[in-house]
Order: sequence, then C-alpha cells, then structure tokens
Amino acid sequence: MKISSTYEEGHSLGIGGHEERVHVSNSDNAARPAGTFAGEINRTLMEAMDADRNVVLGGQLIRYGFAGLTTSLYEKYPERFITYSVSEELMNSSAMGLALAGKRVVMFHVRLDFLLSGMNALFNHIPIWWKKGYKLPITFICQEGRGIGSGQGAQHSKDLTFWFQRCEGWNTCVPQTPQEAADMLKSAIFGDKPTLYVLHRRLFNASEGTRIMIPQEIRFCGASKRHNEEFYR
Repeated sequence: MKISSTYEEGHSLGIGGHEERVHVSNSDNAARPAGTFAGEINRTLMEAMDADRNVVLGGQLIRYGFAGLTTSLYEKYPERFITYSVSEELMNSSAMGLALAGKRVVMFHVRLDFLLSGMNALFNHIPIWWKKGYKLPITFICQEGRGIGSGQGAQHSKDLTFWFQRCEGWNTCVPQTPQEAADMLKSAIFGDKPTLYVLHRRLFNASEGTRIMIPQEIRFCGASKRHNEEFYR
C-alpha cells in the first residue's frame, strides 16, 4: 500500500486480539470509477452483500478500502467485516470454519505470495473437506505483481496461480476484462467451491481488457522489464 504525506489513522480490534493501528493513504483507497477492474469488483461486492446477509469479508486493512475494492462497504456493513492480525494461516483456516458455519467468505490477501504462510489450510484441509462433500463458498482475492523495480521486492512478486490449477478442489479466476472481473467474482461468491481470484495490481484502474499470461513455473511478476513484456502480450 502506498504511504502518502496525508494520513488517516484507524484502530480496530482484529482476530488474534491485536489492535490494528494503521496509516492509510486516502488516494490509494478511494473509490475507482465504474467500468474499471476495481470499480466493478467493488460494485459486485456491494451487490452480493445486499443480496445475502451471509456474505462476509475478511483480511488485513480491508475496512480502509483495500485499494478501492472495499471502499464504502464497511460504512454500510461494519458487522460483516473481520479484521485480522498478520497471520495468513489464521486467515485461511478461519475462512474454512466460517464457510462450514454457513457464511459466504471473501478473504483478501494483500499479496498472492503471502499465501505461502498459510498453505496447510489451503492444501491439507480446504480442498479435502470440499472433496468430502462439504460446501465451502470461500473466495480468496489476492493481488499479484509490481515486484522488483518498484520498491516492493521479490517476495511480493510471484505468481502461484498454476499451483492451484493443479490441485483438485480449487477453482481459479484470472479476469482479463472489467466485465470478467465482475462475473467471475459473483460466480465465486455464490458458488460452493473454494476459489482463488487473482488480480494483477496494474489492472486496478484499467478499464480495458488485458491478456494475462499464467506462468507454468514460479516467476517474479514485474521483476524486470523483460518479464513485463512477456507477461503482458
């Protein structure tokens, strides 16, 4: 998240008992225009929460807008926001528990890479319980990209999508147009199968389609100019 010279300071008590104390850039989390990827995702989330009171949102910093994806949702449905301390295993495990209890869970991860800190739930539990016949309407919305060269590091640059494509029990969504972003998200929220929903950070403000190449190996998205040329074709 970009830190600017203009701050809003927020406090909330998240899961894990830790006080969340953050500085948030207003401009980074402002509402995106309709027709952009972020704008369509935000609209779809609002419509889903309006339609079904069991739709809940979880993650770190989500009440502050999450780069425009959750803007204005907390003000309308504060009781359906679950804030977490920095613990990906807790986030992923509790998402399964919430789903088993009848909730439709949308869990936000700031970086797709950080799923690696919570892989036990993602591969040893969630897909297995789904295979046993349990309904698990969980959507993990993950940002990827903008790595080396933008000051965010190689640990913030990997694309893990193909891992989930090769694991039974998972749907994967990589929208390439704003309309796909809305349609795929709606299907994921109201489906009963765990879904990895991946959005590249460069697309948040985009209003036109972009072809996204899904690497078949672990690569560092945005790690070099050459890779960007390969990734966007």
